[in-house]
Amino acid sequence: MWTKRWTDFLAVSILTATVTGCGTIPHAVSQTSSTAIPAPSVHAVVDRLPGHLQAKLIGFDVRKKRVSHLPIAVKGTNVLYISPMEQYAIQQFQQIWPRLKAYPVVVWTGVTKAQAEMVWRKEGYPGDPLPSQQTEYVSQTIPTPDAYHRDGKAWVEVPGILPASQLEDWVTFFR
Repeated sequence: MWTKRWTDFLAVSILTATVTGCGTIPHAVSQTSSTAIPAPSVHAVVDRLPGHLQAKLIGFDVRKKRVSHLPIAVKGTNVLYISPMEQYAIQQFQQIWPRLKAYPVVVWTGVTKAQAEMVWRKEGYPGDPLPSQQTEYVSQTIPTPDAYHRDGKAWVEVPGILPASQLEDWVTFFR
């Protein structure tokens, strides 16, 4: 009984930190950390946003902003930073993945490749759920999910996930 309560508390805490960090809710405060996290807890995986949070998602155009650099430098025109524990975000990007002509660079944050693979298996994925020609694994924890598109010398950033009605905007964004 105590273990179930602790697991529920941990899942809610991580969901709160994830949503706060991903910039999907108005007035959210994001925090970054450059420290590595321990192996992810399987119980911390969040496979969907609660309905009340889904209803508060900010739209694509409101969230777009220009930035001068990526939070973790990689080479590519399109970049997606994501945590393997954000199954709700993975599922959203999986919906548009088949329609992309070229996949973005995918940077799995806060984990090693072995840790990411462990989480994917626990979530029911036989392998990388967002395969790309360039996939990186970094120990740094940054607010995720976060997508970038190169625009001249700057980047257009769109943090978080989109309302279900705006998924097609990701296809356009990654062109």
